Order: sequence, then structure tokens, then C-alpha cells
Amino acid sequence: MSLGLAAAACHDAAPRQAVIADESTGTDAGIEASDADADGTSIDASSTSTGAGPGSGEGSSDAGDTGEPEAPPWAFYPASRVHSPITAPVAAALRARVDASEAAQDVFMKVGASSDVNQNNLHCFAGDGIVWGSHAQLQDAWSFFLGGDAAGSSPFDRDSLATEVGRTAAWAITGDPSPLQLEIDALAPSLAFVHYGTNDMNLGVTPLTALPGFYGALMDLLDRAEAAGVIPVLVGLTRRGDDPDADRFIALYNAVLRGVAQARQIPFVDAHLAIDGLPGHGLGADGLHLEPDPRGACVLDDAGLGHGYNVRNLVQLEALARVFDVVQEQVEGLDAPTDEIAPPLGDGLAASPIVIEPARLPFADARDTLRDGAAVIDGYPGCGSADESGPELVYALAPAVDTPVRIVVLDGVGTDVDVHVLGDELDPAGCVARDDTAIATTISEPVRIVVDSWSDGTSVFGGAYLLVVVPCDDGDPDCAG
Repeated sequence: MSLGLAAAACHDAAPRQAVIADESTGTDAGIEASDADADGTSIDASSTSTGAGPGSGEGSSDAGDTGEPEAPPWAFYPASRVHSPITAPVAAALRARVDASEAAQDVFMKVGASSDVNQNNLHCFAGDGIVWGSHAQLQDAWSFFLGGDAAGSSPFDRDSLATEVGRTAAWAITGDPSPLQLEIDALAPSLAFVHYGTNDMNLGVTPLTALPGFYGALMDLLDRAEAAGVIPVLVGLTRRGDDPDADRFIALYNAVLRGVAQARQIPFVDAHLAIDGLPGHGLGADGLHLEPDPRGACVLDDAGLGHGYNVRNLVQLEALARVFDVVQEQVEGLDAPTDEIAPPLGDGLAASPIVIEPARLPFADARDTLRDGAAVIDGYPGCGSADESGPELVYALAPAVDTPVRIVVLDGVGTDVDVHVLGDELDPAGCVARDDTAIATTISEPVRIVVDSWSDGTSVFGGAYLLVVVPCDDGDPDCAG
């Protein structure tokens, strides 16, 4: 196994602090290091448990009244689907959230940047230029949302206060009131398309160094939207034909977006998967923004769906229709529980690592070291002398062929977890790579990936995190063997 570190970091004093707050975990920012037994045995984190759900590692396979296995309480979001699965439990949770809110159920809002401001984005669904092609089944949902009152216009052609050319997720939550809050106050919507990441890549020296700040801002944005009774619908990023170096990180950013949506069990639309196979990748002359069919961006016949904006409009309308079906039509669920969307095997403890199946790459998983982990490993002599005496969670990856990957862990304010790559025996002396954010490597043999909580000797800075493991693009110099 050859290793190339994507980012170098060490801990000399205080834990790293994210610019924007992560979602609350219901735990203190740090726990006293003395809470972990001196011999390295597990601490008692039971007081932080929030029950079953994404990141808890808990699932269910008990038979229901029909004799069929019940769907697990949360669904894994595979990278092979344009639309994230809506199983019966996910559908029930969406209905409960809508029912608990006073938001207008037929109104959605847009939160984003230039491609979301663009008149080709959804606006044509408020006009007379729609060609349904083979998609007439979407008309009920379209009609429902077309009738929504978005401050005097329809949600489709509303010029959102939370969209502006060149903006980032941090912009949407800056100010009092912020652009996000202004649009929520104006519409009281039940749904929001959220589409950021492209401009956010430019806020660091590289897209990789910009990622923690983007993650923090996005989490804060989603927290605020959900607190206002709005269900976010995350939209993935499309190809960066304008910048090959940035394009290498599109898969990573999309894996983070998918993982964030999975952790919250909110809809995710993989625009890259839907659009990238089109001629010219669906992009216009600038290599960045999508292009529409000359007849209009809501022409959904075969010819129209050879254009980027037309496909994006279709998959966004499909996302609205999926929510409409389970909330308004009371469909129990849209996706049957299958192995493809079942939570990963394992609970993350040393004897039962969370299994990262190679077929599931790109892989994303959200957990909480204080809630879900155990403090067994105090340090990693093979990778330095950092104090990692807090609780950790263990993953197992065993690719059949040499696999170049980026392994990234993201956390929030008051949390400082690090990622380590070990051999298959979980021997900390055999640690071959460690970082507080990202490792780029080619994995050629079974490994353990450990997310561990850093300590300053007094307090342990464990908490919630998102782990993503993403195959590198061919020729990516960071991941070369």
C-alpha cells in the first residue's frame, strides 16, 4: 500500500475550530480525559445516545405484520442513484416533519448561486413551453406546486432572495436577517432546493482545504432551514469543465453532499450522475454552466433531454414529485428495502468494524464518537505521538484490486477527530497514515480506517463527524501509487 498525504496536520495545543458551527450533538464540546479509563477501556457515553437513526449504527430486520422484513430506520444513499431512496421509514419521517410545520406545503424555495438564479432553472415550469414527452406522470406534482403562492408568483419562477451569482453557502447564512432567512420569511416554504459547492471550492488554497469551511457553512444552513420547518433537497454538483484541477474534487464534494443528506435522511439529487453522460457533459461554452435546448429548458422529450438544464429541471421536478407522492398522496414508501440501501454492516467497535464494501464507493457515513465509539486505542505510534485517548470508531475496507482513494473526515466546532489508516490487524503501531482531515492513498490490501477523538491531555474532543471514502480520478497526482 502506497500513501500520499493530501493534507498534513498535527496537534500541538488547542483543537481545530470550524468557522461555522456544526449541528448540535447534544453533548459538551469536550469530555474530561479522566472519563476514559487509564487502561484504555471504553468510556461510558450512554448519556449522549440519541437512539436509532443515521449515525447510530442501529437498524432493524424484524418481520412486520406482513411477514416481510421491515425497512431499517434509515437508508444508505448509494452513489448509483440519481434520487436518494425514500423507504417507508424515510417517508414517514418526511410526513411527520411536514405535519409538524406551519409551512406552505405547495411552496418551495431556491438557495444557491448563478445556476440557480439562471432563468433556465425551473422558471419555464411556470410558462407554456413545457413539453412533457414521456413524463406526463409528473403533472400532478407540477400542478400542485404551480398553485403555490410564492409571494405573488409561483415557486418555479420566483426570484429567490437566497440566490445570487457567485455566492457560497456561507453567504446564504450571513447577516441578520440572512438571505436564507429573508426568503423563508417571505415564503414560509416547506421545501428548499439547496445547491452550493462550486464557488465554495475557491475559498481555500485548494478545493480540499476549502472543504471543511464549506461543510461547516452547509451544516449551519441546513440546521437553520430545518429549524424553520423547511425540508432541504440537496442538489449535487456538475462537472467543472472550466478547471480540471477543481474537477478532480467534484466526486469528493458530491460524496460529502450525499453523506450530509444521508445523515439527515433528506432528499439528495445527484445532478452529476444525471447529466454528465450528455454530449459535452451538458455544459455550455464556458465549461461551467449548463446549457438548455434552444426550444426551452422545460422541453422533456428525447431531444430536449440531451441538454444539461433540461435534465436538471427534470430531476428537480422528479424530486418534488417524490416528496409529493409520500406527503400529499400518502404513499407509504417509494423504495423497497434492499441490500443496496441497507445500512453498512458492523457497529464500529474493534470486534465489529463498519464494513466499507468496495462496490459502495463513494462511501459516506455519519457517526458520533462519544455516542457510538469506545476508547480502546490511546495512540498510534506508527504515525506519531498525538494523544488519541478518546473514543474511536473502526471501519474495514478490503478492495479486490489496487484502489486509489481519498479518505476525508469532517467535524464541527468543539469536535476534533482524526483519521488513521492501519493494517488489517488493527495494530496502532502499524499505523501508516494519519491526518485531521484527509488522506490520499492507493489501497492494495485490507485495511482498518479509524476515526479517533483527539485529547489535549485534559479534555477529549470527540463528537459528530462525517467520513467519506472516494475513489480518485484516473491520473490524480495526490493518489498515485
